[in-house]
Amino acid sequence: MPPLRARGPSLTWRVALLAGAAIAVLASVTMLASYLVVRAGLYQDLRKVLREDAATVAALYGSGEGSVATSITGPTGGVVLQVYSAAGQLLVASRPDFERAQAAIPPTDVIGAARVPTAWRGQVAGAEMEAALAPFSFGVVAVLADPSYIDDTLASLARPLLAAAAALVLASLVVGYLVAAASLRPLTRLARMAAVLGPDRLEPITYHGPDDEVGRLTHALNGLLSRLREALDAQRVFLAETSHELRTPLTSLRGFLDRAKRRAGPEVQEDLVDAQRVAGTMTRLVEDLLQLSRGEVVREATPHLVDVGRDVLAPVASEFAGVTLRETVPTLMLGDPVRLRQMIRNLTANAVRAAGRPAGVELSLEHDGGHAVVRVVDDGPGISDELLPHIFEKFFKGVGGGSGLGLAIAKQIAKHHDGDIRVESAPGRTLFEVRLPTVEADDEEEP
Repeated sequence: MPPLRARGPSLTWRVALLAGAAIAVLASVTMLASYLVVRAGLYQDLRKVLREDAATVAALYGSGEGSVATSITGPTGGVVLQVYSAAGQLLVASRPDFERAQAAIPPTDVIGAARVPTAWRGQVAGAEMEAALAPFSFGVVAVLADPSYIDDTLASLARPLLAAAAALVLASLVVGYLVAAASLRPLTRLARMAAVLGPDRLEPITYHGPDDEVGRLTHALNGLLSRLREALDAQRVFLAETSHELRTPLTSLRGFLDRAKRRAGPEVQEDLVDAQRVAGTMTRLVEDLLQLSRGEVVREATPHLVDVGRDVLAPVASEFAGVTLRETVPTLMLGDPVRLRQMIRNLTANAVRAAGRPAGVELSLEHDGGHAVVRVVDDGPGISDELLPHIFEKFFKGVGGGSGLGLAIAKQIAKHHDGDIRVESAPGRTLFEVRLPTVEADDEEEP
């Protein structure tokens, strides 16, 4: 099973955020294009008016009526006039600070304008200026203007545009969320219906919408559910038939062992008792397989007063040579000793398989406030985080192999005894902890 990714925003919010991002990009592109168009238009208008003013001034100078003191009443207003000789030398200006040499337009540009009116842009008196040059009878007249007001105008225009763009993006998030929620509602309903399905509930999902993407997804899920039902049914049939066929020879085996035990001498009695115990365990396992194949849990139990250490842990530890059993204290509970041994045996067998050797497994028992706490610890490689939530599922096999039933049966036995099993795992240490309710000496006394 692939690892799950960290939980993030819902699909509805992701669609809304994508819509907001797309609108933000479009708004930014639109604002930039508008800014460039307006800026280019303002500069174009300024240059046009400067050319007209330069032509007007040149005409006045050509007729002998103009002077640098003459104010221009055209659209530019507040411009600076400069008069150059035909050789490009600055003669006079309408403002004293523009009569200095560093405020002059390069002579080569002025000489070029002596033949044809010219637009010019550059540094004049330390500031970026726009100018129009026009020839007249004795030289060239230049009309200069500071275009910085254009940038100020654009800056004042950009602020409300930015505010409008931000409002548009926020509105797009709200609208995008509403549209996405409405569009994804059938998918949300499908996910909700699929979430309640499980191994014991594989009914087809009902969908009444159009044959769109959601409809095709529903059809695919129903096909998968149908194949899963067939596979589970085949699995149950196989387990039921196999378990049923195994019951007869196991019953015969136990009968033969009982007869052999009655007839055998004392030197083999212990071996026959061990064989009977193993045969009984195999019979229980076959019965569990039969119950699990029918979807049942381990229900039958014969309650006894059980010493968990002596009646459960010690026999299991003796079955696995090399498993360490820490010293235990008398801990009494009501339960089925056969089932309890089966639970601890399954946990121990799983731990031995994980560690690769019995010596890497330790059993321990503690008494904790009305509960017997049994711990099965191994020094194996550990269980990965993605497998850990599934190890108690029926027929789930981890990397260590096994039948996929041992831990599921152990969980059912613990639950039937009003207990529980929890697991912690890290590389080099895996802990299975079983908590079972105990009985105290006072509980056994009659009121």
